[in-house]
Amino acid sequence: MHQLRRTRRLLVAVPTALLAVSLVGCSNIGEDAAEKALEEEGLNADIDGTDINIEGTDFNVTTGELPKDFPVDEVPVVDGEIIEGTYAKNSKTWTTTVEVGPAGGDKQAAYDDAEAALTGAGATVAQEPVDNGSAISGVYATASHTVTLSVTDSNRVIVNYLVAPK
Repeated sequence: MHQLRRTRRLLVAVPTALLAVSLVGCSNIGEDAAEKALEEEGLNADIDGTDINIEGTDFNVTTGELPKDFPVDEVPVVDGEIIEGTYAKNSKTWTTTVEVGPAGGDKQAAYDDAEAALTGAGATVAQEPVDNGSAISGVYATASHTVTLSVTDSNRVIVNYLVAPK
């Protein structure tokens, strides 16, 4: 029951802190208040403008960089702006979102680049890519991980990685 209450508090605290920072903008006052609120919930928070890193005992959320312990040797990430990343300790999974181009960009080329990076690092195709019109997605296997790769183009060309243990 204690874990459930803590989870509920965190579900409120993290978005509230992020909202406070976004409403106040780049103000150190807003950043400091958000960091303090998160630290009162037992989280380590580092907020610097739009760069956010929040770490708990069993998770990590970041903007602008890869999440904690992301397996870059097995899962190289395409060049672009890292929008966000998460890490869940219990399930040992990571997600990462990378912006690689503007709206209307070449979704297929972005997928091909991401796939080439994965296969170049030794990943094999576990599920052939499928293009449903709004996204291209496929599944890859590395020595230790399963990688679901997807590329979308709604407001910009985005490459998403979901990395899980085999």
